[in-house]
Amino acid sequence: QVNYVLRVNKKMEGVIIGEEKRQRGKFEVKHLNQEDKDEGVWIAFYLTHPHRKRRSQMKTGGLRVTQRLLNRLGYSGVVINLEEWDTLDREQKKVMIRRKVLQFMDEKKLTDC
Repeated sequence: QVNYVLRVNKKMEGVIIGEEKRQRGKFEVKHLNQEDKDEGVWIAFYLTHPHRKRRSQMKTGGLRVTQRLLNRLGYSGVVINLEEWDTLDREQKKVMIRRKVLQFMDEKKLTDC
């Protein structure tokens, strides 16, 4: 389950996601077309608990399968530890998201070189 989606341009600035994407149904798959992909990186954040629901994660293929499916749709998946997330206040959660975006973009730069 994807909980947050951010769109980031090449300057590492957040970009507003258009109404067309936002208005789609909660359970509707939101495919990205080539124009969407060219305008920046789409990062899908999803929460996983390190100790709970391990059996169901294994049945569905775990993190590797989730990452592969997100990549096929045009998104880059970033995992958030649910156990840690639940201990944070709102401001700390924003800081964590920013840090994860920066970390992801830094890793992406290294692999694109």
